[in-house]
Parts: sequence; C-alpha cells; structure tokens
Amino acid sequence: MNRSDPIYNTIALVILTIIFVLFWNFTTGTSDVEGRIASNEVVMDSLSIIYEHFYRMIPIFFTVVLFSLAITFFLEEWIPQQSWQYRIIERIIAILASIPSLVYGILGAYLLVIQSDRISYLTLIVTVVLLVVPVIIQSTQMAIQGVDIPVREAAYALGANRWRVIADHVLPNAFPVILGGIFIAISRVLAIAALIIVVYEWKITQLQSMISFGISKSVVILLSSALISSIFSSFLHKNSDYRTN
Repeated sequence: MNRSDPIYNTIALVILTIIFVLFWNFTTGTSDVEGRIASNEVVMDSLSIIYEHFYRMIPIFFTVVLFSLAITFFLEEWIPQQSWQYRIIERIIAILASIPSLVYGILGAYLLVIQSDRISYLTLIVTVVLLVVPVIIQSTQMAIQGVDIPVREAAYALGANRWRVIADHVLPNAFPVILGGIFIAISRVLAIAALIIVVYEWKITQLQSMISFGISKSVVILLSSALISSIFSSFLHKNSDYRTN
C-alpha cells in the first residue's frame, strides 16, 4: 500500500461528505411546486407522482451514462494514473461503488416517497448519478484496462493517433464489458425503482387504513426486467472472457 493512499482516501471522504451535506440541505430546504400534491390526490392516484419522476429519469439516465463513459475514457486515456487527480477521482468512485444498493434504495425511497413534494430535476440528477456513475465507471475502467497493450502499441507503430486507437481498437475490444456495465446499472435502477414503488404502495395502504397489502404488477415487471438485465450483463462478461482467452 502506498503511503499516500490514506491521504487520498481522506480527501475523497471529505469531498463526498461536503457533497452529501449540500445535497441534504438542498432536498430539505427547497420545494418543487409542480411536485406538490394533496393527500386526497395521492389516495386517488397513488403511483402517478412516482411514475412521473421515473419518466423524467429516463433521459437523465442516458445522459448520465454518456457522461460516465466520457469521464472514464478521459481518466484512462488522458490523465496519468500516478497523478493526484486520477487517484482522488478513483477513490471517490471506489467509495461510492462499495456502498450497498440497499442504501441507495433507502435514499431513493426517502426522496421520492417521504420528500415527494420537494423533488426537483437537480434531486433526480444527483440520485441517478449516485446509482449509475460508480458502476459504469468501474466496469468501463476494467474494460479499457483489459485491452492488450500490444494492440495499442501496434496501432501507434502504424502511425495512428490517440483518437484512432480509441475508436478502432480500444472501444471495439472493450465494448462488451462496457455494455455489460450499462446493463448492471439498468438492473440496479430497476430494482431500486421496484423497492420505491413497494414503499409507496405501503404508504398508501397506511393512509387508506387498509389491512391487506400486495405487490403490484409494476413491481413484478420491474424486478423481472432487473433480473433479465443482470443475466444479460453476466452473459456479456462471460462472452468477453471467453474471447480474451
């Protein structure tokens, strides 16, 4: 272990703490007028506000995926791995990726259910970033680092520039693992969405003083889709390992 590693870990933790404190203050101190609904409206249409937030998350999700891929290629191809910038960003991503998905699920349930009248686009963006960015960046890093060095050296020896090497050699070889990481992120988001809907439906049964509580078809569909995405991701990773071997 490098002597400077504890320093970079401490800096990363301080940065994350500041970000979470600012995010917490923002979500508890601001309000989205469009998101406000009266309690009787919630009873009449229990899942409308949740689905509205999910639909708003779809373009945010794809934008965050592209942003994560761009950040990862910039880290791996342009920033030296021994630089302090690379080490701090790597520590931040490692800390976020090590947090269990259940914690993100509880955070999402708190924001989208308990604080549903305070949801704004910035809150949704930060939530999606926490769910997606660490997973995609780590899987993309693994994919890029798994490309054989002789492939790069041969391309450079033939006179190709960095952009050509990335587009013609690095990206095609790393694409299956990158796609697998994207499906892992999709599976994670779908599973947490199912958890949020379950919590929301339970909240509605409490408001209506209902004794029975069941799982809706939406939850089953989301969990099934999450399972399929996870299986497909495993298939892509296995197929990529087979090709490299």
